Amino acid sequence: MSIVEDIRKLILEVERSPSLYNKKFKEYSDRNLKYKLWYEVYESVVTKWSELPAEQKSEKGTLIFFFILLGIMLIMLIYWTEAYIL
Repeated sequence: MSIVEDIRKLILEVERSPSLYNKKFKEYSDRNLKYKLWYEVYESVVTKWSELPAEQKSEKGTLIFFFILLGIMLIMLIYWTEAYIL
């Protein structure tokens, strides 16, 4: 899988759980729920996530967060470019 496909998959997984990013949801403030939802995202994106030691989970979790930010910036750039060109 390419990095673009990985980022797309990651974004789709996060989009499935609006409580992670949408402040209008009352669940947005629920730390336990957010932990559970992030864990589900990690499980779906990282192969054998549940089998990784805590140290590797921390490293990969940070990397996933970075890719989410990168993906959002890419989407914004694409949207801005298309709006500017049209």
